[in-house]
Amino acid sequence: MRNFLSRRSAVPPPEIRAALEELEQLRQNRPVLGEHAAFLGAILPGLFEQAPRETLPTIDPEHSAAKLAGGVPLLRGEQLALEPKGLPRRWLHICAALEKQKSRDMGRKLADGMRKGQVGPQEWLTDLLAGNPQAVHERAEALNLDPALAATVFRLTVLPSLAEINTQLQPLRDAAKWERGYCPTCGSWPLLGEYRGLEQIRFLRCGLCAAEWSFPRLECPYCTTRDHHQLGYFSVEGEESKYRAATCDACRRYVKMVSTLESLDTPRLLVADLATLHLDLAAADRGYGA
Repeated sequence: MRNFLSRRSAVPPPEIRAALEELEQLRQNRPVLGEHAAFLGAILPGLFEQAPRETLPTIDPEHSAAKLAGGVPLLRGEQLALEPKGLPRRWLHICAALEKQKSRDMGRKLADGMRKGQVGPQEWLTDLLAGNPQAVHERAEALNLDPALAATVFRLTVLPSLAEINTQLQPLRDAAKWERGYCPTCGSWPLLGEYRGLEQIRFLRCGLCAAEWSFPRLECPYCTTRDHHQLGYFSVEGEESKYRAATCDACRRYVKMVSTLESLDTPRLLVADLATLHLDLAAADRGYGA
């Protein structure tokens, strides 16, 4: 089988190439992830090769500081209009890979919804940024779409644009302290976390906008408990220094943690999420939810 890099005629940007190389290694070392790795390898170039040109909403620095101080994400309540051509292009790109790699029927159904104007990522994003993620599932159900699958396609579709906006918002973030477990940019719960560098400082990472923020090692992001009797972790034998799940018995939730020397760029963040899929399954078996 040819690897992910040899399937493309053009040389991808360095960050895409690095992510595809990690995917290829993951496919070889863990064949059980082959189908998932093939899907992610198929969509990564189309998601990130064309850098989105997004316009940052006008946010007054004093207003932003007040929002962050009050625990309100920067984009909560803001009017955010993403570049209109990029959203349908990326949505259809993901659906094409979905048809080929996973589910022909669901991929085609999601693509048809976009072409017919039934699916509106911009409207879904408005609901999400307003703090109503359940509305995304309700909209999908109303269209007879698989809610979880539609939400995943939506998240991947908007990720490149929101990651660009998050980068533009970084100066406002740097001017304020953030101590919450949810994302300071968009309000989503973390996709995973990083123990970064030699000091293994804990950072949480958002799966919707790729934001990063430091967070205490001995605190639950979800319920904020610091009771060390309630906090723990588990890992697979041999992976203790690379992957682990930080758990909380007070709220029965968990965060996957990966050890890195530096911050993962957005494509490699998606690869890390796949590489730790076994922790999601093990956490579910243990009765933890994300």
